[in-house]
Amino acid sequence: MLRYVLLLSGLLFLTAVPTFAQTGGLRTKPIDFDNTIVLTLPDEGPAAWKRAGRLIAQRGYPIRFASPELLTLSTEVMGARKATPLGFTVAVNGHELHLRGFTSYTDIASYQTSSSAQLLLIEYMDSGNARGRQWQELEDVARLLGGTRQYTRVGID
Repeated sequence: MLRYVLLLSGLLFLTAVPTFAQTGGLRTKPIDFDNTIVLTLPDEGPAAWKRAGRLIAQRGYPIRFASPELLTLSTEVMGARKATPLGFTVAVNGHELHLRGFTSYTDIASYQTSSSAQLLLIEYMDSGNARGRQWQELEDVARLLGGTRQYTRVGID
């Protein structure tokens, strides 16, 4: 359990620290392997963060970690609605909100290869398979939040 919390906190840290991130540039349409939706919202900072948290919780995803100081939050991995198991991370910086989805390796492979939980970021795939449905849930949340949507791939070298 503690390892899961630490791993999830690390994932949030990676989302919140763009200085270490390598991005593929912002696009108006997603391409394969994009893993982040960047929303430019009319509200900013704490107002955007609270609105995103409320919306995600209303969709059935319990909030696991929330930091009003860092303006980040993450959820439990849940099989809400018609999607396969999915969790969210949110990081707000000014008017920009970075939205990512993740799932656990155990939920995909039906077994766990080690004692620590392994999390996988959801990447864009134009398909009707489980990954495509997870991305669609991410898009649905972004659409409900409003604002201008752009897409990118964020990774750490």
